[in-house]
Amino acid sequence: MDKNQTTGFLILSAMLVAYMFFFQPEPTEETVTNTTEQVDGQTSSQNKQTEVTQTVVSDSVLQQQYGLFSAVMKGEEKDLVLSNKKIEVVFNSKGGRVEDVLIKTHQTYDKKDLHLVNKDNYSVQELLPTSFGPIDLNKLYYTPEKSGNKVAMVARDAQGQEILRRIYTLEEEKYVVDYELILGTAKQFVTGDNISYKWNSKMMAIEKDMKTSRQKTTVNYYTADDKFDYLSMASTKTEEEAIATPLKWVSAKQKFFNVGFITDKQFNAANLKETTDEASLDIVKTADISLQIPLASISEANLRYYFGPNEYRVCELVATGFEDNVYLGWSWTTPLSKYIFIPLFEKLEAFNLGYGLIIFLMVVLVKSVLYPLTFNSYKSMAKMRLLKPEMDELKEKYGDDQMKVQQETMALYSKVGASPLSGCIPMIAQMPFFVALYNFFPNAIQLRGQAFLWADDLSAYDSILDLPFNIPFYGDHVSLFTLLWAISMAGYTYFQNQIQVQSNPQMKYFSYISPVIFLFIFNSFAAGLTYYYFVSNCFTIIQQLASKRFVNEDKIRKVMDENKKKNANKKAGGFAARLDKAMKEQQKAQQAAKRKGKKED
Repeated sequence: MDKNQTTGFLILSAMLVAYMFFFQPEPTEETVTNTTEQVDGQTSSQNKQTEVTQTVVSDSVLQQQYGLFSAVMKGEEKDLVLSNKKIEVVFNSKGGRVEDVLIKTHQTYDKKDLHLVNKDNYSVQELLPTSFGPIDLNKLYYTPEKSGNKVAMVARDAQGQEILRRIYTLEEEKYVVDYELILGTAKQFVTGDNISYKWNSKMMAIEKDMKTSRQKTTVNYYTADDKFDYLSMASTKTEEEAIATPLKWVSAKQKFFNVGFITDKQFNAANLKETTDEASLDIVKTADISLQIPLASISEANLRYYFGPNEYRVCELVATGFEDNVYLGWSWTTPLSKYIFIPLFEKLEAFNLGYGLIIFLMVVLVKSVLYPLTFNSYKSMAKMRLLKPEMDELKEKYGDDQMKVQQETMALYSKVGASPLSGCIPMIAQMPFFVALYNFFPNAIQLRGQAFLWADDLSAYDSILDLPFNIPFYGDHVSLFTLLWAISMAGYTYFQNQIQVQSNPQMKYFSYISPVIFLFIFNSFAAGLTYYYFVSNCFTIIQQLASKRFVNEDKIRKVMDENKKKNANKKAGGFAARLDKAMKEQQKAQQAAKRKGKKED
């Protein structure tokens, strides 16, 4: 190639490059968009392919681990609600379980909605033994079906076949939810006879006084041989008990409410535990309950939950012995509450009276029924007071010989027809009534939230002054009903000291210290109880004053003088004779010991 050809080729090449650089057409927006869509499409396709691969791997893992149940290990959550006039129950399709229970008939002490159960304080694990291992029914995803007052949680496999079905039925106008488990295709893979049921309940603070709430909170249970029992209420330590006897029901019980799990058959191999975190202001106690539920039992529609108040008439309709969730005190006084005070309280309620007036009327009725005992006690004290001059003469006559003084005193009692025990027995006979009411008023849910005078809640302590500090054994408030009770008790004590013969003068002063001591003890008691005691003391003083008018001491003195003449040569009999014999034998033993001591010297 010559020089000119070379030069022309270079110029032509340069022009071609320049044309391509300066005159090449720009790609249109449609082209760019299409290109982007193409790229994105490729990316999306790759992502989908990756997701599909991952899903296949995940399902494969689930299939290997859970077999038949792998189809319900994933899903969506959905809430369903059943409601009546008493409670509102929320069920969640994740777990097919109760998630929240609102008590419509009551509120918390600070007037907020009372959620007895919520997803944070209540959890249940139900382990079904299968050939794939234990399957927790509360971790499966269910398809919810609602019909009227029923919710069915249905677990289906990929082909739409029913693995199992959990059915909850809210009973009409009750606090009870029936529970039934029906096994479908899962039945052929079950390898055991029992479901392992584990229930954790954090019992939340819903009352005014945390200390009292803890003292009334525990785990109650009822055995298949009809015996009621419970873990320690007063303890703040961890309490745990393994129950070998089959159970009919178990409940996480607070002062006024409880969550119960009941069967018409039996629960096996129970383990009950309660723990207390004293630093917590929100959780009263925590209950951990483990049960073995026979599969034959759980699939026969005989299980039910109770979410409600500890109200005697309500609880006694739930199951045998379930009314024992209402604490009425010791077994030897509960018949008084069951057959006298509860019916009496209900009769007075029927008149739509205020609870302050109902308590006042109960005082009047109870004290009126017991007045014959009070009257006999007053008569006995009158006899002892009239005999005091003669008893003083015996002390002066026999000096330091206390044994002789006692013998002659008992002989005097026998002759005149008097006994120091006759004054004590009527008072002792009234003690069961005192103890029964001591437990009845603080645990009567009817008084919960009921105001009277300055008390805003008759089931909790009343306060006219909240202290900025805590007084040991007293508290951080001043209860006016307790103050009034202490004053009335001091007045009653003064009156008693005027009519009662005190053999020990120091006891007279101690009797005035007693109301002060109980002032500290009663300060945190329920206002309904301290109000009852205050009115009862006032009424007792009135009865004593009335007795003083009706008792003719001159007539009593005349009768005793006649008995003394009649029985002048009569030997003591009965209790007096046995007591006299015992004192003589004791005197002989003392004299023998003295003689033995002198010989040894």
